Amino acid sequence: MSLTYVWKNRFQKFLDNPMAIWPFLKKRLYYNFIADRQLPYYKDFKFLNYEDTLNNIIDYNKSIVRFGDELFDMLQGVGLYYGNWHQKYDPKLASRMKEIISSRDPKLLICFNPEFILKTKEDFKREGIKEQWHFWTNSKIFLKDYYHKDIVYGSALCFTPRYNKNIDWEKIKKYFLTKNIIIVTSNTQRFKDIKLGTTTDFVEAPSSDAWQMYDGIKNDLLSLIINKNFNPENLLILISMGSAAKVLVYDLTKLGYTAWDTGQFFDLAAKEIENLSTAN
Repeated sequence: MSLTYVWKNRFQKFLDNPMAIWPFLKKRLYYNFIADRQLPYYKDFKFLNYEDTLNNIIDYNKSIVRFGDELFDMLQGVGLYYGNWHQKYDPKLASRMKEIISSRDPKLLICFNPEFILKTKEDFKREGIKEQWHFWTNSKIFLKDYYHKDIVYGSALCFTPRYNKNIDWEKIKKYFLTKNIIIVTSNTQRFKDIKLGTTTDFVEAPSSDAWQMYDGIKNDLLSLIINKNFNPENLLILISMGSAAKVLVYDLTKLGYTAWDTGQFFDLAAKEIENLSTAN
């Protein structure tokens, strides 16, 4: 990643929210030097591995939200920018994020990245990825303020084959086939041929800044559910719309639905399930 690219993104963050310069400086000038000292606070942090995370949400029909390093940047007042995707900082969105990561809802599995948060700077160096260490500084500093020692959390990279090398596609296929599936994402036309569940429907979302259109997306989704007369017990909603996906999953879970914050895992799942069908 070039320095020009990095600083272009940083400039946009400061342009969106000039106050973001202060958490940026705190991280660089202070938090980076004390982050590893926070690790004793996580000695009781309980989490599932990648495989058990997927098994948990399938076996118990749970919703899932996945938080990476960007969550704690957002909580400090920093917008999120990756390639052509972005989510401008919004204090209401940050407030909803705090509500979600503090949740005790037994129907919602909250996921973080313990495989990175619990590593020291020396661990990153030994693994040859020392440049990634500073991504997790804010996670180390602030996660301790929100997690509950009596709750078991999931692993956020459970949908990523690079990390979860033992994804049980057959199990996912069988689970999907018991569900009416709704996919919430951008440019849904490119996925029009995807067939995952008993039925597969789509709700359009913007490619960036989905939070600014959150109420409209949620209303479109609920209207589709009502019009199709879907039974919540047989419905699974797969959502890919950045930070706003976390809030939508949380709100839907409170309404009695099951929703997954997947990223575009549904696209990969469709290909793998098709391969299974062809092989059989």
